[in-house]
Amino acid sequence: MGTRRRASKAAVLAVLMCASARAEGSVQVEPVARLGLEGGYDSNVLYDGRGGDNLGRVSPDLGLQLRNHTWNLGLVAGGDLLMYQQRRSAPVWNQRGRLVLNARLDPRLTLESELGATYAPDPIGLARLGIFSRAGAALITSGSARLGWRMNHDWQIAGTLAEHMVRFDAGTGAASHTPGLEATRRLDERLELGGAYRFDIFQGLGAGSRDAYAHELQAIARYRWTRRISLEAEGGAALWASPAGGGQSVVPEASVQLLASGRAGDARVTLKHGVGLGNLATPGLFDAAEVAFTARPWRSLRLHADGGLWRSGAIPWGAGGIVGYGVDGEIAWLFSRGFRMGLAVSRFGRADTADTTFDRSTVGLRLGWELLHHHERAY
Repeated sequence: MGTRRRASKAAVLAVLMCASARAEGSVQVEPVARLGLEGGYDSNVLYDGRGGDNLGRVSPDLGLQLRNHTWNLGLVAGGDLLMYQQRRSAPVWNQRGRLVLNARLDPRLTLESELGATYAPDPIGLARLGIFSRAGAALITSGSARLGWRMNHDWQIAGTLAEHMVRFDAGTGAASHTPGLEATRRLDERLELGGAYRFDIFQGLGAGSRDAYAHELQAIARYRWTRRISLEAEGGAALWASPAGGGQSVVPEASVQLLASGRAGDARVTLKHGVGLGNLATPGLFDAAEVAFTARPWRSLRLHADGGLWRSGAIPWGAGGIVGYGVDGEIAWLFSRGFRMGLAVSRFGRADTADTTFDRSTVGLRLGWELLHHHERAY
């Protein structure tokens, strides 16, 4: 009798373990659906300084979120359908897509990657990325990947890749390809120090463009003040080489990023100085100062703002620099599950000239809906 009971218990335990294993190995699939409606005013519709118009915007997004206990994949595609009352005879369709893949390939091996693309006939899509140009429609892509190997409790090595491209409809623009290697050592539970090497390939697109290269050597420091506040800093130099445009130069580089997150909201502050794609989508010296925050002071109220100041110029000291800025803000009321209503404003422009051609302001009333799942909070 006792033997039968033990066998019965073992059989039940085996069934439960098998069911648990199948559950861990199963893939959860969740649809992603969002819809935004906006009506408002745009002060510089054609980005040529000739005046504004009433604006209507429809912004659908559809996608999938797939996950199991070792990986997470997100796919979203959508766009903005812009309709103007007088200054455009046909609507404008800005398209976008995003892919995010995070995976634990091994207990010590992790992959973090993302890829985004935007096709923008409307130049405001470029201004949001710090690129101020009237070159027409453009395809903007950016992506990053990081494959990290935890050697032991203290040491980690990683291979990195960053991609960025701006291609205008005339075939001009530029792209950057940046593979790299980094190694960091954990000194305690809060502090991590290390170094990185990155190789930049700046590829000019179109007739008359010039290619350039840069070798970056950086020191890295990561510090976690609390569970919700972290700081990452890099500093070093880049050896710039432009075979067709004047030899080699040494460019000092530095960047700082502060991240904070909590129940009341999230915030990010970024400062950067170094080589990159500048405000006219050309390789050179690039400076950026960006701030973003989202606050939820009450369950039904959401505040969001982000902005930046961007400057680009020639290597090595930024001669002929162009300075642009952009700010965007929204106050939204979450009045039902997945529904929100708010007021949004934005302002983009050039800070280095009195010419108002690139100045653009928008204000609008927004209504949005997002599909929420059972495990997500309505507010």
